[in-house]
Amino acid sequence: MNNLLDNLNEKQKEAVLTTEGPIMAIAGAGSGKTSVLTKRIAYLIYEKNVHYKNILAITFTNKAAKEMKQRVKTLLGINPYDMWISTFHSMCAKILRDHIEKLGYKRNFQIIDDDDNLQIVKSLMKKANIDIKVYKPRVVRGLVLKMKFDEDYIDDIESPLKEFVGRIFKQYQDYIFESNLVDFEDLMILTIKLLKQEPEVKKYYNDLFKYVLVDEFQDTNNIQYELVKLLVNEDKNLFIVGDEDQSIYAFRGANIENINKFKRDYKGYHIVLLEQNYRSSNNILDAANSIIKNNSTRIPKNLFSSKGAGELITHYKGVTARDEVEYVAQTIRALNRMGYNFNDMAILYRANSTSRQYEDILLQKQIPYRIFGNTSFFKRKEIKDFTAYLKFILNQDDAFSFLRVISAPRRGIGPSTIEKITTYAVDNGLTFSDSLKQSHEYLGRNASNKLKEFITLIEHFRTQLDEIPFIDFVDYVLEKSGYYQTLENDEKGDVRYENLQEFKTILAENNEIYGDISKVEMLTFILEDISLKADENKEDVEDGVTLMTLHAAKGLEFKVVFIVALEMGMFPLARTFGDKFEFEEERRLMYVGVTRAKERLFLTNADVRQTFGEISRNPNSKFLDEIPSELIEKQGYSVAVSRSINVNSINKRPTYRDNIIKKRKVSLENANQNDISKGDKVTHKVFGDGVVVSVAGDNCIIAFKHPHGVKKLLKDHPAISKK
Repeated sequence: MNNLLDNLNEKQKEAVLTTEGPIMAIAGAGSGKTSVLTKRIAYLIYEKNVHYKNILAITFTNKAAKEMKQRVKTLLGINPYDMWISTFHSMCAKILRDHIEKLGYKRNFQIIDDDDNLQIVKSLMKKANIDIKVYKPRVVRGLVLKMKFDEDYIDDIESPLKEFVGRIFKQYQDYIFESNLVDFEDLMILTIKLLKQEPEVKKYYNDLFKYVLVDEFQDTNNIQYELVKLLVNEDKNLFIVGDEDQSIYAFRGANIENINKFKRDYKGYHIVLLEQNYRSSNNILDAANSIIKNNSTRIPKNLFSSKGAGELITHYKGVTARDEVEYVAQTIRALNRMGYNFNDMAILYRANSTSRQYEDILLQKQIPYRIFGNTSFFKRKEIKDFTAYLKFILNQDDAFSFLRVISAPRRGIGPSTIEKITTYAVDNGLTFSDSLKQSHEYLGRNASNKLKEFITLIEHFRTQLDEIPFIDFVDYVLEKSGYYQTLENDEKGDVRYENLQEFKTILAENNEIYGDISKVEMLTFILEDISLKADENKEDVEDGVTLMTLHAAKGLEFKVVFIVALEMGMFPLARTFGDKFEFEEERRLMYVGVTRAKERLFLTNADVRQTFGEISRNPNSKFLDEIPSELIEKQGYSVAVSRSINVNSINKRPTYRDNIIKKRKVSLENANQNDISKGDKVTHKVFGDGVVVSVAGDNCIIAFKHPHGVKKLLKDHPAISKK
């Protein structure tokens, strides 16, 4: 054990050896915090003679807990299978298993997962005669779980769900209690209730846990903070490891203020700054430091490395987004020839929809890749749904596509009806489309009428294909079919909407490629291309470039990192412009992205980008301007104005929405009420509060708060009002 402190720098040693009282270790990215945590546990056991069962170490993932146990085992030569090294949830399950009878539950309670509680909510909704086609059970489940932490939560939202969610919440709580079930939220809620209600139980754990360690403290939420506070005894031997500069999960409930709460609640705390980085070169770290110092209310620190300056950061700006993706692909290929493996490299982006263009170019260049934490663009549910619509519009004998679109959204046509359609076609030697049209011969009136209505809609779409501007056909189909409405009650509705809008860019790109051929032919080519792309890339490649969102990248590292689409509105997101807290979280996300790079960092953007099918020109991301120029080597387009693209003329073409406006009669009163302009604060009946990002003619783009995001809407829509 004499070598326990070997390979630790002075600050790391301080964090390991300072054992008594409250201690805050501010661990910068790549500063070796896991090594500090495990060696601190080993030091307490070996040097301070603390029994391993008197140490509680809390991590956020089972993977991290397993790694910590393995490292302790390696250091001490003991098997720590029953050590209190665990996640919040598993720790609470262990406590409740011994004491839950005091709360009226039986000791043999069962823990239910997200799928289980979704089925319970769905069953309760059906019993209450609530239409689960209109009100998505996943959304209701989400509200029910939020009410567990705050029963008044539902009072603060504007939604038709408000009328019945409170009732479903009570029924859900009664059901799981009577069934002796505990969900993930209850694991922590019931543990807190137990510790507050039963003093002898609290004393037992206060006496047991003489030393408490918490990893990733910046990611704790309010209830986790309260739980830790209840478990720490009067000696307050609490060691937290965190970094407010890497707090990027506010949308999951993480509260960056918990670090400030720690300072208030644990007087006389000792702070240790872990600033030496073992991952990146100094140029990369200097860039990260320069970016994050612009955030307020943070503990100042300055990451440094002993690796030397390293390569300059490359900033490439393309004329168009196509130039940008071409550059990234060519650079990856060149780096591979220089000796880098493909799995040494990662492309990071702010929005999921950005992945599509990079998937396309990597497939085209035959560069292997994998999507981390998500499915590839063309395999995402909403994209498969929409392409099924397009296929069925082109070919009403496509039974496979029919099976998908008839349930997106649900139209009361179930599996038994679909089987009858297929059987009738086979028995009578008919095509699938003819069988659909003759449904009145073999189906009841209700089912037959529903089918007739749907087929009429599909045939209408086919006629409109040549009447409506190609790009606007996406919105037309998704609005008329009712698909957009389903997204309003979908937990992932905002992300799905953005992916569907990205489909407009696909149409716009192909419109340029195929020129004057008919829309039917063009759509046929596009769908064929999509089918080939969806099947071409294998998700399980061993040596492939990693594509992922910046959120998914936290905790990972790569020799080479590309952060792409660095433009105002893309990253940072437009919806964060008027909100200091959200904008600073975007900056922390940039900091996390930059500090993933070990050797090379490439920052890319474009002067002109086709976003959701429309040409836009956005200024460089503010985060680029925050990096000192001496750290950056600039490449690519540098002229302020592109002579080859007339943005104004492209934006003047009539859209589907423009045509609708011509037909819509708007009262003078409503028109005056919605006389909005850029920067105005508005309220939407469904999406809540937002800020107008831009106004063009009768359309406006509004950045709403999470989870709704940026939406293009009619300026005079009755659901919008100025604040």
